[in-house]
Amino acid sequence: MTIQMKWLGAAALMACAMLAAACGGNASKPTNSGPAAKARPETPADFKDKKNALAGNADAIKAGEGLFKAQCVSCHGAEADGNSDAGKALTPPATNLRAADFRAQSDGYIFWRISKGGVGANISGSAMQAFDASLTEEQRWQIVAYMRSLSEK
Repeated sequence: MTIQMKWLGAAALMACAMLAAACGGNASKPTNSGPAAKARPETPADFKDKKNALAGNADAIKAGEGLFKAQCVSCHGAEADGNSDAGKALTPPATNLRAADFRAQSDGYIFWRISKGGVGANISGSAMQAFDASLTEEQRWQIVAYMRSLSEK
């Protein structure tokens, strides 16, 4: 075997080892519920006391479900538990919207996060997009109403 062949074999082996290590990278990411959940930023004053006038409204919940499926499922998952391939691959991972720590947040907090995304909430590395330019205020409140209708998981 020539020296060139040995180097080529070693390089191929190293590439395979690096690929295998990269593929397992998501396996140990922490979930975002329970005591070790990531710290949530404080709700800005102009969102803090907002209440959802559509809370419990069946039509709003249904509309919110459709909007959630169209806009949120790819990251937060069909069950809104953050269990999607894309959501788990994010850093930080997509939030489990059914977890007790998230459900304890105010309507104003949830509306703010939908409106401003991760950048507007100043969450380092968050990939969540802002929806204040693409969804109306009513549509964002419909999503909040839908999220509030989900049971804890």
